[in-house]
Amino acid sequence: MALINFFANPDSYTPGYYTTILDAATAIATPFLVQQKNQTIPGVNVSGKQVAYNGNLFTVSTDYINPGKNYYIPTPDAFSVVWPTQNQFPNAAYDPATSSFNANIDCVGFASRVLIAVGNNELAQNAFCLFKSQVDTDQAHFAALGWVPSAFEFAVAVPVLLSGRWSYVSGNVYVPGIKKQKNDGNYNGAPKSGFSTAQAGDIVCMAYQNGESNGHFMVLTEAPEPVSLSLFENLSGSVSNAYRISVYDSTASGSSLHFNDSRSGDNDTDSGVGYGQLYMFTDNTDVPVGFIFGPWKGGMEEPHYLYDPYASQTSNLEVVAISIGRFR
Repeated sequence: MALINFFANPDSYTPGYYTTILDAATAIATPFLVQQKNQTIPGVNVSGKQVAYNGNLFTVSTDYINPGKNYYIPTPDAFSVVWPTQNQFPNAAYDPATSSFNANIDCVGFASRVLIAVGNNELAQNAFCLFKSQVDTDQAHFAALGWVPSAFEFAVAVPVLLSGRWSYVSGNVYVPGIKKQKNDGNYNGAPKSGFSTAQAGDIVCMAYQNGESNGHFMVLTEAPEPVSLSLFENLSGSVSNAYRISVYDSTASGSSLHFNDSRSGDNDTDSGVGYGQLYMFTDNTDVPVGFIFGPWKGGMEEPHYLYDPYASQTSNLEVVAISIGRFR
């Protein structure tokens, strides 16, 4: 969709609902993409964190933080039905008192903020509420309405979604690793091929064991782009296909940034809501088997593969789920 000029009507930023996940992700990311000079809006001028439009000056600031201080704001009235817990709303909002757009959230804060804003304030029409209602709770736990889930919960829930407006597009799981963290259910998520069928607006989720985080959440901005395997060195023999994917997300600084990342060099922390690209690898049936998150020491980091107890690992990060979901 075309960018919304929230600098012309900033009070419309926080309470808005959107038709699709891509629309919502684009809208919520827009002030930060403009401030990072990844996108432009006619008449909007950027200088550091200051954005000027039509004689008005705004502060635009985003930072990747885990739940804690400044992560939550009171739930806006527009979302009170679908996000019923007060003072637990993920902080991507406009503050009229300071003329500032803020996004102090991690990847699942961004995920929740985006999905809450898709549909409307009816439980049966809201993307976040429908995701929760479609999770087979006999197999996977998912946070209660009004609470931000973990990235792990998103990634392991997609393969066990019940029928409805959400669907499982593609993915792969290492079930013993999932049960290691969530051993109170009868998890039987299964691999599903067809990563090349992913589309703009699909969600891409990973679940990790033994890492600094328990996973990641992203929204595709366009369909995966096939790329040559010759771009990479020392790939696993299980890899048959490689794709470049472009995403909106909230990520930390340093090695957590992606390729062509809008946040790189943007501010003191280089983190928060923005745009980037990464690589996904699939096997000969197009099932995802690994990924490269971003650059490292002037080149690429080592690939992260779905955990295989019988194969040597290229990193100490145990990836136990790679999942792609779609809302219609």
